Amino acid sequence: MNPAKAYAHLFSPLGGDAGDNYRAPGVLTFLRAPHVGLNAPDLKKSGAKYAFVGVPFDEGNVGKPGSEDGPREFRLATQEYFPYWFEYDVDLNGTSVDCGDVSMPKVSPDVARERIYKAVREVLSAGLIPIVCGGDRSISIAATKALSDHIGDQKMGYLHFGAHLDLADSWAGEKNLSTCALARISELPNLSTANIAHIGARNSMNPKDYIDLAKERDIRFHSMFEFLERGMKEVATEALDRVWNGTDAQYVSFNFNVMDASAAPGVTSTEPGGIESREIMQIAEMIAKRGQVSVLDVTELCPVFDVSGTAARLAVCVIMRIMAALAKEHGDVIDTSIRRADLLG
Repeated sequence: MNPAKAYAHLFSPLGGDAGDNYRAPGVLTFLRAPHVGLNAPDLKKSGAKYAFVGVPFDEGNVGKPGSEDGPREFRLATQEYFPYWFEYDVDLNGTSVDCGDVSMPKVSPDVARERIYKAVREVLSAGLIPIVCGGDRSISIAATKALSDHIGDQKMGYLHFGAHLDLADSWAGEKNLSTCALARISELPNLSTANIAHIGARNSMNPKDYIDLAKERDIRFHSMFEFLERGMKEVATEALDRVWNGTDAQYVSFNFNVMDASAAPGVTSTEPGGIESREIMQIAEMIAKRGQVSVLDVTELCPVFDVSGTAARLAVCVIMRIMAALAKEHGDVIDTSIRRADLLG
C-alpha cells in the first residue's frame, strides 16, 4: 500500500463536490483517468502502468458496421465503476492514463494501420501496457506487429478469444481485413505457432481454408465443443501454457463474439453457443496469475446493437479484472483496515 496516496475515492460519495454524479464525468476517459498524449516522455512521467488507446477503425470489417464507436462506449461503461475491487483488495485509481483516439483517415486504411502501429509502439517504448480498444478485428494486425518489433529478437506469445479463427490468407483479394488477422499475425518472425492459442471457434463462419491453414501452420485452436467437453479450466490452462511458456512478451486479444450472443449482443458478428460471462471472468483471473501481459486489446464492440450496453460492460469488467488481479499478484494491495472515519479526521 502506498502511504502517500489518498483513498477517499474508495468509498461512496458523502456530498458536496464528492457527490457529483459518478456517471457524468465531464471529460470522458477510461476509468476517469487523466488524458496524456501519445508521447513517450509524457507517458513515462505519468507514473501509470496502463495506457488506453482508442482505435475507431471499421474499414477492415466484413460484418455489421459500427465498431468504430467501440472506444467511446467502452470508456462510457467504465464510468459505472469505482476503482476499488473488493475481491482483490486493490485500488486501480491512478494506474492508467487515456491517450485518446488514434486519428483514422477513412480514405486510407494503409495510413490508418500505420498510425495504429506507431501509437502502440509509442506506449510500449514508454514502458506502459497498452489497452487497445477498437474498432474491428483487423486492428490487431498492426498492434501485434508493434509488439513484435518492440521486443526484437525476444519471443512472444499470442492468445486470441473469438468465435472465428480469422485465418483467411486473403478475403476477396484483400489480406489485411479482420478475417485475415490471425493469418497475418502468425507470420511474425518472433512468434512461433507453438506459442499461439485460440479459444472459442464455432459455427460455420469458419470456412475450410481457415481449418486448412491452421493445420498447415500447426496453430492450436480450442473449439467451443472442446471447451464444453473438457471444461473451462483445463482448456484455458493448456492455452495459457502455450502462450506464456518460454515467451518474453504476451499479446492477449478479446473479440467479444467469443461470448454467447445472449451475453454480448453488441458485437459485429454475434454467434450462439459461446462462453458465458462468469467463465470469461475466471479466465481473466487465470491470465493475471501468469504475472504479466504485454498488450491487451478489445475488438468488434458494436454499440448500435448493444442492448443496455451489455457487451461493453462485459468487456470493461474483463479488462478491469485482469488489471485488478495483476495488481494483487504484484502485491499492490490496500490496507484493509482503512475506514471512512479515518479519512474524515
